[in-house]
Amino acid sequence: MRFGWRPGAEVLNIASLRVETGESLFLRGPSGSGKSTLLSLIGAVVTPDGGRIRVLGQELGSLAGAARDRFRADHLGVIFQLFNLLPYLSVLENVVLPCHFSGRRRRRTIENTGSPETEGRRLLEHLGLGDPLILSRPVSELSVGQQQRVAAARALIGAPEILIADEPTSALDTDARDAFIALLCAEAARVGSSLLFVSHDAALARDFDRQLDLAQINRVTRAG
Repeated sequence: MRFGWRPGAEVLNIASLRVETGESLFLRGPSGSGKSTLLSLIGAVVTPDGGRIRVLGQELGSLAGAARDRFRADHLGVIFQLFNLLPYLSVLENVVLPCHFSGRRRRRTIENTGSPETEGRRLLEHLGLGDPLILSRPVSELSVGQQQRVAAARALIGAPEILIADEPTSALDTDARDAFIALLCAEAARVGSSLLFVSHDAALARDFDRQLDLAQINRVTRAG
């Protein structure tokens, strides 16, 4: 698979990368190494310039834009570095949002716990945000650490087959960071989701099934 944001400026050239079902993979690399670009490719936000990307057996390059959006909504839960929560919605409203965009994830929550709201409350309680007073508060009133757990619950709702976390702990202190990673790994394992966690901090790799340096698989040579 090859990709560049503009002609003649290749960012990624990867012969092979495989993540097994239910595996937690820690992918490390310094800033600017192409980690977020790789996540954009796996998440069907962009398509490769050459080669193929298959996710859950689906060739992503063969899908039109709307179909890629649907695939992402149905099968991927994403925790962004800046969380991307909607500040005018409550905590619970932010968590159940994926169920409004994906009938598949909505059906899963109904099958598991009866409703998206019930499942959202369960996830938030598991992540230490079960206080009813918190659930109805605007998410903008929460601390950074609390917002991060809301973002995790939103990614987890509907048991997507793949969870992607893009530098989600960069704003946390050591204790909060370690607790968050432990909770995220445990919840992903509970529902059988594959977890791809990206960070520049190699010290975080100990909680994952496997770790990989992007430089080991990316054949693009970088200066310096």
